[in-house]
Amino acid sequence: MPDIRRWDLLAYGDPCMDLTLDLEGLPEPGGKVLARPALQSAGGTTANAACAVSRLGGRAAIFGRVGADAFGEALRGSMREDGVDIEHLQTVNGQSSGVAISLLPPGGDRALVVAPMAPPPPPFLTQRLHDAMLQSRVIYVMPYDQRELERICHLARRTGTRIAIDLEPSVASDRQAMEQRMALADLVFFNEAGFRAGTGEAPSVEALASLKAHLDPGPACIVVTMGAAGAMAVDQHGVIQQSAFATQVRDTTGAGDAFNAAFVLAYLEGNSLPACLRFACAVSSFVVAKLGARAGLPSRAAVNALLLND
Repeated sequence: MPDIRRWDLLAYGDPCMDLTLDLEGLPEPGGKVLARPALQSAGGTTANAACAVSRLGGRAAIFGRVGADAFGEALRGSMREDGVDIEHLQTVNGQSSGVAISLLPPGGDRALVVAPMAPPPPPFLTQRLHDAMLQSRVIYVMPYDQRELERICHLARRTGTRIAIDLEPSVASDRQAMEQRMALADLVFFNEAGFRAGTGEAPSVEALASLKAHLDPGPACIVVTMGAAGAMAVDQHGVIQQSAFATQVRDTTGAGDAFNAAFVLAYLEGNSLPACLRFACAVSSFVVAKLGARAGLPSRAAVNALLLND
């Protein structure tokens, strides 16, 4: 039966405005450093993923909120320009849009300070989200709140929508929080710091295989990104590793978001686990070469050319 759902990926979460500062080094506690404003651009973890899917030729929508301010208008316009459906992006009166400040030292490995919008009330997860999920193959979430994720999972079971989650240290800072969230997901993504926070171990073939076995049946697939060391993933067939593509790193902002989005899209297209990893690593290599989360998001043609010539 052909897939008649409207969107490949529904990004759940609020976009934010990214403010990037170039600086010579991060300040010590109580210290001060001089910085140069480098960029103001649209961002937000799940919003970036939606934009990446759309630029790669997939179908994406966002379910979230912006404030009734200039940043909110800019965020809506940016997502519209990238081809993301903003039907379910609400404008909230009396609130400011979220802001993220990227501190970018030499080398491009940034530190991030986030000032999000106030959490939505539980009724935000009502019939409207149910209807949006009915039209979506995957909902992509950064699940800070366990109860919120449980409500999303309940709707996912009713609508037949798969759940992909991103577990950074700020989301799941210990093993209990990690396992509670993983138990509800179909696809789980970690960065290296998130894997260390949740498992207490460095990413390795043995650690990833052990985590998958411990959670069995658990998620269908677990993926770990490791920056310049590439990425690895495990499913029921075992662990696969993929090297990073050689590129000059300018800014790592948004690289993980783009990687995850590319992996989800390739996964939905029925590609093998090695092909999904290779495709996602190729996509993220474009992103880190540019300043900002979305400036380097590639087209499918550009990624295919890189893969053909690599």
